Amino acid sequence: MAADKTELRGMAPIDLVSALDAISISRDMDRTALVNEVLTKFVKQVAHEMNVLHRMARGNALLSADSAEDGA
Repeated sequence: MAADKTELRGMAPIDLVSALDAISISRDMDRTALVNEVLTKFVKQVAHEMNVLHRMARGNALLSADSAEDGA
């Protein structure tokens, strides 16, 4: 195993695994490559959402720590 990788393991519903297998076979790739692709896209999407929320929250009085203390 390469130094920049680690094992990811866990139980998953059989229907999900069957669908992942079918998709990976249709794309001529193995299941692990497909799962890595899907998880990478998910992480990038969540990072984008966090970035947008961070930019929107900056300077927004409704989202300041003071408004949370006021019970707003």
